[in-house]
Amino acid sequence: MILFKAGSSPAGATTLIISLGIVTRPLYLVVIEVAVALLVLQAIAINRLAGVDYRLWARRVGSADASTPKESR
Repeated sequence: MILFKAGSSPAGATTLIISLGIVTRPLYLVVIEVAVALLVLQAIAINRLAGVDYRLWARRVGSADASTPKESR
């Protein structure tokens, strides 16, 4: 996902499951919410341990400067 700057397909699937009304009991919704929270925490931990720059919510200062090419005049 980081390499291709792609969105998460499971996030879209979870949205469809909820919006289409497939979840019929409140317990199912709680299970989905807990599973999503655990996956997010796991992804953050693994990426931090691996040293991968995985954005949380805000762009880091200085990271945009290094990735944009400088104009040559």
